[in-house]
Amino acid sequence: MTIDIKKVLLLGGGPTNIGHENELDAAAFERLMALKKTGAKIIYVDNNPFSVTSEEIQPANVYVQEVNFQNVINIIDKEKPDAIMATQGGLNAMQIAWQLAESGILASNNISLLGIKPADLRKVIDNQKLRDLLTEIDEKVIASKIVADDDEAMDFVREVGFPVIVKPMSASRNNTDELEDALDVSFKRTYIKRCSIEQSIVGYKEIEMVGIRDANGNKILISGMEDMDPIGIHSGDSIIFAPTQTLINEEYQALRTATFRIMDALNVTGTCHVQFAQSRTDANYFVTKVSPFFTRNTILAAKSTGYPLTYVSSFLELGYNLTEIKLPSKYSKFLAFMEPTMDHVVVKIPLWPFRDITDVDQHLNTLMKSVGSTIGVGRTVEEAIIKAMHSSQFSPRDILPSVSKVNDDDVINQLIHPLASRILILMEALRRGFSIDELSELTQIDRFYFYKLNQLLRAQDYVVNNPLSPKSVEIGHKYGFGDGMLAELWQVNISTIQRMNHNVKNQVTYKAIEPSAGEFMEATNIFYSSYELENESKPFAEKSALVIGRGGNQLGPNSAADYYTAQVLISLHKAGYKTIIMNTNPNAVSLTPQLSDKEYIEPIQLGNILNIVDLEKPDIVFLPGNRHYLSEQLKQFEDLNIVVLPPDQKVATYNQKKATTAVDLFIEGDEVLPVATISFVGKDQRTDLRLINDYKEPMDHWQTDEADLIADAVKKVDSSKWQGLVQILYNTTGDSNYEMTGIWPVRITETAFLTKTTGINWVRVLVRKYLGILDMKSLREQLTPTQHQRSSTMIAKFPFRELQSRQSEGTTKQEVGSAISFKNFES
Repeated sequence: MTIDIKKVLLLGGGPTNIGHENELDAAAFERLMALKKTGAKIIYVDNNPFSVTSEEIQPANVYVQEVNFQNVINIIDKEKPDAIMATQGGLNAMQIAWQLAESGILASNNISLLGIKPADLRKVIDNQKLRDLLTEIDEKVIASKIVADDDEAMDFVREVGFPVIVKPMSASRNNTDELEDALDVSFKRTYIKRCSIEQSIVGYKEIEMVGIRDANGNKILISGMEDMDPIGIHSGDSIIFAPTQTLINEEYQALRTATFRIMDALNVTGTCHVQFAQSRTDANYFVTKVSPFFTRNTILAAKSTGYPLTYVSSFLELGYNLTEIKLPSKYSKFLAFMEPTMDHVVVKIPLWPFRDITDVDQHLNTLMKSVGSTIGVGRTVEEAIIKAMHSSQFSPRDILPSVSKVNDDDVINQLIHPLASRILILMEALRRGFSIDELSELTQIDRFYFYKLNQLLRAQDYVVNNPLSPKSVEIGHKYGFGDGMLAELWQVNISTIQRMNHNVKNQVTYKAIEPSAGEFMEATNIFYSSYELENESKPFAEKSALVIGRGGNQLGPNSAADYYTAQVLISLHKAGYKTIIMNTNPNAVSLTPQLSDKEYIEPIQLGNILNIVDLEKPDIVFLPGNRHYLSEQLKQFEDLNIVVLPPDQKVATYNQKKATTAVDLFIEGDEVLPVATISFVGKDQRTDLRLINDYKEPMDHWQTDEADLIADAVKKVDSSKWQGLVQILYNTTGDSNYEMTGIWPVRITETAFLTKTTGINWVRVLVRKYLGILDMKSLREQLTPTQHQRSSTMIAKFPFRELQSRQSEGTTKQEVGSAISFKNFES
């Protein structure tokens, strides 16, 4: 029975951090597109300035506030929604939903909680209740016990056997002596009277299952995924394969059945992500985590299969059955209740922040440390691995870094105690003659993956030892080595490889990612490259634009960069272009299917871009400003219309690298329009440009100083040298004396901030400027730079606490996300 919803409150995911990137905003955006079809009024709350979703809802229906219990209560009092959707807001939103249920707010306001009933939600939020539920349905959980002395600990060990983990020390204990030492240290801490001891499953395989269920109990599995790394390394830091690679059918079916049983026990309607620890030696497994809401790997399952998971889940939460949901028109024969199948392999590789934050333990363990990830898609495991590795490298050169100088002792040490360069160390160990059996024993990684890595090494050796031969090109392509990598390995220009491709008809083709594995001709328009006979991607007849994404999240602009890319796509669509996105970040909003006409999940390297350009022949190519090498290389192709947006920060000029205040201007031709004044909100009023992460609009003392400063900025900017969004930097001692200290393009993060504060979409303005279709008259009418009813503040978030870094103040290169807030001026 469908739920009649006239007004629904969506809880956003909040600022990005370690643990979630843009996947929650991507889920919210897709959910918004689905809900619009129901005619329900949508209320949204989020304080993430880089949320694309918040800009696709009427401003009056968006609450730019922290997603917390009290703020949500206030919104409920004002808006009186019929229902709340929390599953797209991650664990924080689910905890708020539970608080709303426990406090009686939902019942007293007659509000439906969609996706999971309050009584069942409590079983997810309360760890002991979840353990009790799983035990009740005969699903195994890890045995644990709170003990007060050595005798109780030994009784527990006699029951479950070694190894065990003693907390708070969180180290595995393998024998009686080690156990006694750990207990002795724990109990001697004056503030600890008891400690936790639990069965250790370190070394088990980590398997993840994502399913969906309707209110009548109909269920399908979207995808199974396998972490290459064993239990003991956080799933967010693990290399992940979809579909599973090493499970026998009986194991796979047992975990599929367990996933369905858990979803039934929790009465989930919508999506559910279940994580398992699977024994390497027998059929034994444990349930380790249950997440009946959107997670990174829920989105990965959808990306891997091409199944419209978020779209379907939205209707399931509204009470529709799987058989009642009509998929978007791009799915011609595939139906919502069909279980997806895959004819390709997807590999996800994490990205870590250790280059930018160096004072942290870089070992991979149960504490998540990655800030992003990239994926590679191929017909084979080897091809997908190499593409994912290429996508994870931010070197301008299309070649993998070498660890050949690491000595043997360090190689062994890193095999046992892995670092971020894990996959390179595994390949180096194989290269040095370590046997697959001993590597599997040292790392607890299944032998299967070492066989695959060995194949890659053999292929690379053949390619290196047989330069510029047609057979080498053929083998290189088969194993995922792109033209750029072949050119680097042979130290020739990429055009040499392209000529060889044409001469031997070794042409790249593109295969679709769609949920029927080729059984139906679905038009999902999501592609990856291969070297096969049939090309499934056809160029558009209409004018088209290729947008190069930013790849995986890194610290710095991070989620703001993906927001920027998504806005470029929306702007181009509104301008009448067919849009093509090339990206590799599985959590990117810019890879939301509704945002483009076609997607390519390909490494953002020169050869891959040129192959797509050769097929699509786009009228214009948008490239991010941080890809200097690509920009230089692509501009050599005179027939390409390249726009670098946002502009490269390297064009900045300074008198000194300090500022307290700024004037933002928009320049079109000879015309200079004031946009806003900004004060930089640094700790202790520090003015170093590297530390400018926080913005306030309008500037301090705007009542007395703003007009004169704007006039000065307009006078000092040279429109023959600067175009687009430009920031004039000033230093002041607070006495109305301002010294101009520099000029640079407005940063990505601040462009999003300006969009939220002025109500003008500045990415859209920039795109229209470079397309030559900007309506300056309309823009002039919208701009009111000296009229202020409120102030806006954007504060950067840093991952220091999550990474256990000692730093307290971060640079612009260390941001992980931001929070925005508004405050009305007194009338």
